[in-house]
Amino acid sequence: MLAVCGIVRRKGRILMCKRAASALYPSVWELPTEVLEDGETAEDALERAFFERLTVNLRSLAPWGAVDFSYGEGGRLLAYGIELCKNFFHIYGYDDFRWVKPEHLKRLRVLEPHVRLLTEL
Repeated sequence: MLAVCGIVRRKGRILMCKRAASALYPSVWELPTEVLEDGETAEDALERAFFERLTVNLRSLAPWGAVDFSYGEGGRLLAYGIELCKNFFHIYGYDDFRWVKPEHLKRLRVLEPHVRLLTEL
């Protein structure tokens, strides 16, 4: 599986989203993430995810890094640094969101590859 996530920073905080209770790995926190569809580019998947789940368009995106993971089917998670067109949005498909200081990430139950992206790269 190939997935892509966006790292959005604002005032020293990172945007984290809480997976829906009905999703795989319910109520776990992650960076805004989307699985790539057949033939879809990582950039297109990110634009789709941010528009459909957060109702916001991207101003810019830049490759950040990637990590492999083994849970579920296993796969690779590509990360991009994201700048949003606006700071206010509504969430759909997530149960909650927070702007989190990096040192406070350990207070949340965060998916392991997301922790690695934010701490190792």
